[in-house]
Amino acid sequence: MKAILDEQLSPQIAALLRKAGYDVEAVADREDLAGRSDRIVFEVASSEGRAVITNNIKDFRPLAAEWLAQGRVHAGLILLPSTRTRTRDSIAAIADATENILRDHPDGLSGSERWIGPLPAQ
Repeated sequence: MKAILDEQLSPQIAALLRKAGYDVEAVADREDLAGRSDRIVFEVASSEGRAVITNNIKDFRPLAAEWLAQGRVHAGLILLPSTRTRTRDSIAAIADATENILRDHPDGLSGSERWIGPLPAQ
């Protein structure tokens, strides 16, 4: 499965996942996507067959639902809890939890979502 890490999450997470052998990019590392709207990120991710990894649930879930309602299939969402996801200490925990989803779904998430449960206390 290919994925893209939303801009509010550390690009170091994507780097750790690439080191583990996964095709994961970070919005922050892409000039064509950095600073762009969530809709643009979602559309580009879908066109590239990449699931979006994000804790911006309030914006990405409605975009995904809109696509499905229009009969369009997106590449999936990997959703994180909003708490404790923006600290340096959470980078490895997020990468590990995301790797579990990527490993368990090698063929992708086609139109669906997976949640990463609460992260260990930092």
